[in-house]
Amino acid sequence: MRKIRTLSIAGAAVAALALTSCSGPAATQSSGGGGGDGEPRTLKVQEIFSPGDTFADSTQAWGDYVEEATDGSLTMEYFWGNAIAPTNEVASAMKDGLIDVARQQPPSAPADFPVMNWLSEAASMNVAAMPAGLLQKVGAHMQFVMNSENGTPALNDEMNGLGVQSLGAFAIVQQYDMLCRDKLETLDDFKGVKVRVAGQAWVEEAENLGMEPVTLLPEEIYEGYQRGIVDCVMTYPTHWIATGLWELGGEYVPVKFNGWNQDGLTMSKDVYDSLSDEERQAAHEGTREWLKSYILKQLDGYWEFLTEKDQHDIGTAEVQDDVVAAIDAHHDDVLGGLADKAPEQIEDAQAFLDEYQAMSDEWEDKVADLGFDIDANGAQGLVDSLEDPTKPPSEQIDLEPWLDEVMAASFPTGGE
Repeated sequence: MRKIRTLSIAGAAVAALALTSCSGPAATQSSGGGGGDGEPRTLKVQEIFSPGDTFADSTQAWGDYVEEATDGSLTMEYFWGNAIAPTNEVASAMKDGLIDVARQQPPSAPADFPVMNWLSEAASMNVAAMPAGLLQKVGAHMQFVMNSENGTPALNDEMNGLGVQSLGAFAIVQQYDMLCRDKLETLDDFKGVKVRVAGQAWVEEAENLGMEPVTLLPEEIYEGYQRGIVDCVMTYPTHWIATGLWELGGEYVPVKFNGWNQDGLTMSKDVYDSLSDEERQAAHEGTREWLKSYILKQLDGYWEFLTEKDQHDIGTAEVQDDVVAAIDAHHDDVLGGLADKAPEQIEDAQAFLDEYQAMSDEWEDKVADLGFDIDANGAQGLVDSLEDPTKPPSEQIDLEPWLDEVMAASFPTGGE
């Protein structure tokens, strides 16, 4: 792996992504006891964001479902803003009993998650249409991690080795675009531009276009862009709103960089094993509520950005064909050579990747069958597809049939 320039700056606590996870000793019990017999217990849930944010609200939706589905035998105590442990120490904090539920973000601790980080380079398989590509990516990844011949055993072993149990795996970003200080349209425009990237897969994306990749923790992004430490931020529109980046203005550069398949709602393996069958099933089933909340809020964020960016002095670059061709060729090269880079834990890397690709193709067909346009014009296609472009997508898009498909494919035994 190439060395990349890494900067650390103190900034406003603006984070990018988070989930939930559990840990045995941290699961505090009421006076009634606990331990899988239906008696009450309280789980400590850490979240990067605070209530009102897309991720925090989705985590809350999961917790609300589990509390109701278990008739209160499981209740949640929330710790917002990474109050217990930073993102790169979540797994160890869970193993030490400090946290019970939290989102894992493998790129923040690459040595702990070699298989999942390797798989991050295969997150470009989806179509570019919005929301079709997002629904395709989420469905395929969830099924692959939770219910596949090759993916599930390897990824379960990796998580379990850290003392963690997957409840649901989320490929929550269809693709990364950029918010930049200047308009980037031709290949020459990209040369030497400093861009914040989220991990190794995006280092190579940036270098492919002649850019200079810079790593910043989620909470450092705003200040890095504000102070000119980076010229561009490679994330996605909903994140630019959540972190306040769009208040700083700039240019929207719509390119189809590798997406994000690196989030998972997880629980301490000790706690998971101590739950009753009904409690474990509720914990898995609650991921439906997490996805519903998150995806609708994300689509609303894209809609808000695209319809209001002019008010924040954000223009839109017209990316030229030479840039698109360079990105597409890079993705083909990455996927073609990925099996040779597989970590030693993967016995048959090509079979692993072939199954991931097959599920992506299957979900493209499923999404099309559900009536979503797979040929739409990127993110702008989301706004153009709405019956009333002045109203947010959450008021017009019915996700229930898609959610039914996701849960049936990922948890064929009802979440157990």
